[in-house]
Amino acid sequence: MNTSQGAAEETKILIEERVKKTNERLVSDFCKNGTKIHRFPQNLRRIGKEGYYIAPTVAAFGPYHHGSAHLREMEEVKHAAAHYFCVKSGHSVRDVYGKVLSIADEARCCYSEDAVAGFSADEFATMMFLDGCFLLHYMTLDDESGVLVNRSTLSTGPSMLRDMFLLENQLPWLVLETLMSFTNIFPVFMFIAGTASNTLNSSSISDKRLPEDEFQKHRPPHLLGLLRHYLIGSMPPADARYSKIKVHYALASSAIELAEMGVRLTASNERWFADMSIQKGLLAGELSLTSLFLNDYTACWLVNMAAFEACTSAGFVQYDGLTINSYISLLAMLVDKEEDVHVLRAKHLVHSNSFSNQEILVFFKGLARHLKLGYRYLVVVEKIEEYKRERPARIVVHRFFYNNFRAIAALLSIAGVLVGIFRALLSLKEHPRY
Repeated sequence: MNTSQGAAEETKILIEERVKKTNERLVSDFCKNGTKIHRFPQNLRRIGKEGYYIAPTVAAFGPYHHGSAHLREMEEVKHAAAHYFCVKSGHSVRDVYGKVLSIADEARCCYSEDAVAGFSADEFATMMFLDGCFLLHYMTLDDESGVLVNRSTLSTGPSMLRDMFLLENQLPWLVLETLMSFTNIFPVFMFIAGTASNTLNSSSISDKRLPEDEFQKHRPPHLLGLLRHYLIGSMPPADARYSKIKVHYALASSAIELAEMGVRLTASNERWFADMSIQKGLLAGELSLTSLFLNDYTACWLVNMAAFEACTSAGFVQYDGLTINSYISLLAMLVDKEEDVHVLRAKHLVHSNSFSNQEILVFFKGLARHLKLGYRYLVVVEKIEEYKRERPARIVVHRFFYNNFRAIAALLSIAGVLVGIFRALLSLKEHPRY
């Protein structure tokens, strides 16, 4: 074997080993997918203004945004919150920190290596301790400390609710679970339930929430995962009859187009979020979906839950895990112009005091453009297409009456007047006064 052949064989061996090792590393990394704190997906970073749905505005949790200049003010508040958390728990700071230190290496593995490389073991454990104590204290809504109420609640407004559920601003559940061993887990459950009620726009969240025992059995990767589980954890599986569905990328029906076809929109009464279902009645159809309260932080929750699904989705067809993605895609399908948004508001499907019709339109269209179409969304689209195929004549008739309702009503009104005049003339003819 000459020198060039020997070099070629050596290269083949090196490539084979590299391919094998890289595959093993990726498989191993993917097995941890459910517990990792993911970076915001690169393909979704163009959503909204640069970094708006990614970076926190008042408080950093974890290493990804730790040390940002505009977030440093909250760091000293975290020390006060940790002190108060330990006092209320009846344990010393030393004991609580020691427990966090014991699981810090495992928690460190939840983040990307480049993000934690600059932290020593003690520095990382301290960050987990301070951030975790602050979050748990915040969620207990304890108002005994005036300083903390002012600095961490009153002065931050809804910004804290926004920051707590950003994908890149999460703490491993292991850290929170460890700290909760020193206190009561129930306030966390109540906080998530109350927070979710803003998204569900429900006046009776207690009727919609997951049972407490089911909540405590679930071990999410972080708070964002817990919020998503609370919203859709009781949702039944998607309709498996459409597992061989043909993807209709080009097909869409706006709210007004559905109304023209005879498909009316209604708000769902199901207890889970992101419900979407379509029923075919004898004369018309009905598309039902969960109503949404949209403001600055609920918009962030939707974006970040969609990003979380994109990072963790591994299933196929009806088990793709893209429930929030499907819900967003459906809302985006329904709005082609501001008049469609007006219809959704009128049907109580979208509520917002801070977003105009144009802003709602831009938000959903801009967001859905970057999302993968989930199975649940495709099922709804396929059922709409079935409705069109099965009822072409009825759709034509309904569209005619829908689009010409005012003219028809006017004609009927005129006809009514003419009939009245005709009857009056006939009465005079039959019963003359002279």
